[in-house]
Amino acid sequence: MQTQNVHLLVIEDRADNLNELLTWLREDFGYQEIVTATTTSEALEKLASPFDVVISDMRMYDEVDAGFTILDWVQQRNLSSVVIIFTANESLEDCYRAWKSKAWDYISKNPPTGNAFDTLNDSIQEAIAYLNRWGNLPNQQWLEENQQDLEAKYWGQYIAIANQVVIESADTEDELYQRLEERKLRRFTTTIKKIGDLRPISELIQLGESDKLEFKSSLQWDVREKKENRKLQLNTLKTIAAFLNADGGTLLIGVEDDGKIFGLSKDLDCLSNRNLDQFERHLVQLIETSIGKKFLPYLKLRFVKINEQDVCGVYVRKSPQAAFLKSEKGIEFYIRSGNSTRSLNIQEFHDYFLNQTKKLT
Repeated sequence: MQTQNVHLLVIEDRADNLNELLTWLREDFGYQEIVTATTTSEALEKLASPFDVVISDMRMYDEVDAGFTILDWVQQRNLSSVVIIFTANESLEDCYRAWKSKAWDYISKNPPTGNAFDTLNDSIQEAIAYLNRWGNLPNQQWLEENQQDLEAKYWGQYIAIANQVVIESADTEDELYQRLEERKLRRFTTTIKKIGDLRPISELIQLGESDKLEFKSSLQWDVREKKENRKLQLNTLKTIAAFLNADGGTLLIGVEDDGKIFGLSKDLDCLSNRNLDQFERHLVQLIETSIGKKFLPYLKLRFVKINEQDVCGVYVRKSPQAAFLKSEKGIEFYIRSGNSTRSLNIQEFHDYFLNQTKKLT
């Protein structure tokens, strides 16, 4: 990211000082994304938006310890911003207190030697270099603490985190950066993270079936009989349930066992509207009815067109609780066994959960 994209909040109550500082920042150093505040209350209000760097005066007309109020506000709320105190009333006591309050720097407006604005610019650049190398610790900690909730909501997506809040999300990293640029939200203190790993369907087809990857020619079209057969839907549901009970996996619908593309056109012909939206709604309804609505957060459906044919990818995460399948036979429990899906009888079910319990202890 270039200097002109660094987002600054400048807090200064004297108009002459503010104008001089803005001139240096914009014309001499090239910073363009600058927001100003002339009172402490205005600054706290504007800190509701994320900033890379906050440059704050220490003494202001409305509050004698304004700089410390800003520092405390940022620390108490774990904001991502770097705070630089830029003051004409420097003191050893204030400097020590600012460091304890996690200020990035404490700079005098009236240094005995050199130019204060050059020093300020050097400090901003050092802060940005640090953030680029090490990332933002508060965002990282928040991400780790909320990993499960984020996976449930954003699984397979790229997210942007600022001030421990998801400010934007997208299916691809390029799309996410574009959205951030459009909203002028791309900042050094913004943490970019991909939640979960959804490999492209075209790549998965090349891998072939495995314990975590299965192909189905169709959802409900009988390829051999060349007619609709709703009983075939159960095969898809069995695989989804098994992946939920295992370590997750991906089911591709519209792909034959040998990797050839069969597509979804025949399945779509079985639906009234004959479109992918209805196909998705139909499949989701089947999952809700036969496995349970509570398992939907662990699934992600995607559609791609390959060789002019639509293919559906059902990405499944491991569920923290057992997923049972309701069918005409009753309640069944499925697991993955190599490249296949199989149900467990009562004894196998008992042994399975006994082994799972031992793994957790």
